[in-house]
Amino acid sequence: MLEVLWRPFEIHPEVPPAGLPLSHLGYEPAELKAMMEHLRRQAAAEGIDFAPRSPDSLLVNTHRALAAGVWAQTEAPERFEAFHHALFSANFTENRNIGDPAVLRAIAAGAGLDAARMDAALEAGAGEADLREAAAAARRRNITAVPAFVFGDSRVIVGAHPAAALVQAAERAAATG
Repeated sequence: MLEVLWRPFEIHPEVPPAGLPLSHLGYEPAELKAMMEHLRRQAAAEGIDFAPRSPDSLLVNTHRALAAGVWAQTEAPERFEAFHHALFSANFTENRNIGDPAVLRAIAAGAGLDAARMDAALEAGAGEADLREAAAAARRRNITAVPAFVFGDSRVIVGAHPAAALVQAAERAAATG
């Protein structure tokens, strides 16, 4: 049986709590537009409605949301998947600022989590050690982008790929033990 383990990865830890415009990434507007269109097409092929982005769109600080995900995995594992999907949808489909504590609390409550308990835990540092460890593990594997998928002990696939390609890689990893 193949186990899937979600690990957090903060791709832009330099983003301040209020976020930054996507133009901060340094891409020319036409290049950013082409990248966003490519992501939109790939997402659409997988049934995901990727919200349009422009150079003025917000690049959010995801640190608190990632720490909340770690907390949910530990404290309410039966709600983690719903929470994880709700965060993904809020960020990529609804273009909401998941770095905003009020938005994060609303998403948590909608996924059946105790948002006040989550907030208290995050204020006390919940998830921080796991985020540091996950970042170190990603560096050891030379992972610098998301999504990244690790199969077995060595095969790493970085970037958005069709689900069928990921299933095939998982089947190969399961077959080789």
